[in-house]
Amino acid sequence: MTNKIIQYLGSRGKHVNVPKVRTTIGLIYMLLLLIVTQAAVNGTSNSWVFTNFEIFAIAFVSYFLMLEIRLWQLLLATILFMLVNGTLFAWLPWAFVVVYIGFYFTLKAIKTHRHSPWRDFGDYASTTLLFSTLLWGITKVRFDLPLTTTGWEILFSFLLLTIMYFYVDSLFASASTLEKLTYTTNFDELTHVRNYFAFKNDFNCTFSSAQAEHQPLTLMLFDIDHFKHVNDTYGHLAGDYVLSTVAQLITEQLAAIDPDLRLYRTGGEEFTIIFNHYTTDQARTHVNAIAQAVKSGKFRHGGKPIAISISVGVTQLQTGDEDQLDVYRRADQNLYFSKRNGRDRVTIV
Repeated sequence: MTNKIIQYLGSRGKHVNVPKVRTTIGLIYMLLLLIVTQAAVNGTSNSWVFTNFEIFAIAFVSYFLMLEIRLWQLLLATILFMLVNGTLFAWLPWAFVVVYIGFYFTLKAIKTHRHSPWRDFGDYASTTLLFSTLLWGITKVRFDLPLTTTGWEILFSFLLLTIMYFYVDSLFASASTLEKLTYTTNFDELTHVRNYFAFKNDFNCTFSSAQAEHQPLTLMLFDIDHFKHVNDTYGHLAGDYVLSTVAQLITEQLAAIDPDLRLYRTGGEEFTIIFNHYTTDQARTHVNAIAQAVKSGKFRHGGKPIAISISVGVTQLQTGDEDQLDVYRRADQNLYFSKRNGRDRVTIV
């Protein structure tokens, strides 16, 4: 649900603060879940069993999701929760609140300062056992529970939290592996910009959307001029330096122009930019600025300056284009026109 909301906001052209969105939605979700669950057991003889659910919720949100929930947000959620169940002016629920908040921020601190896997588990286990004991101690006083029942609940809580640790940790490890594979598939290792595979997927979707919605779409292709000469003269390490520096320079410039613009390395020294929702007239200023930024850039390798420029071909989606290859082919032809006519040139048709 959170990812869908983030995608929806992004599709509306809004700059999305992902951590803030995740925290807000996570806080609302947990608050609603706590209120609904509390309402289900409120007034019953065994409403105290709700304590373990709260313990699990705090551990999951703080240690595993690492939501950036601030103290005032926790207090506000607590007050709303107490207003619902009518315990705002009772002292014992506030004792729960103090322990819960302490539990939350202690787990956050432990997760932030990680060491070895077994040391991390030891810190997690000792902290959850300590706070589970405190919370069940308060629950025992509030509901006058037998000492045996309280002891079993503490043990049950500790065992479930331990199982949750190893289970969720294994899920996150798998997710991390998948994320690395996804990054390798979609990003160029040298320049750290998106690669040709990512470009094909993105351009296909962008082209289809632009056609269906009758929106403008402009494509910019460019080559680094005389790149073979750079490799032959200064060495391949210098060539790698030029590629990565050009990519970084343009990535920073695109972020200042429009955060939705992306740079792709689509060949050896060839790069591409998709100007979604831009006509060529709207993109022209940015295209020229990018070319000028590269030409004005200070490239030095091994103490030697290297003069770098780019040849550019630009075109936009036209009524007669049947598929994305028509647009790409035209931009490629414009690029080669620039290269055949002196290089360091922008051709927009």
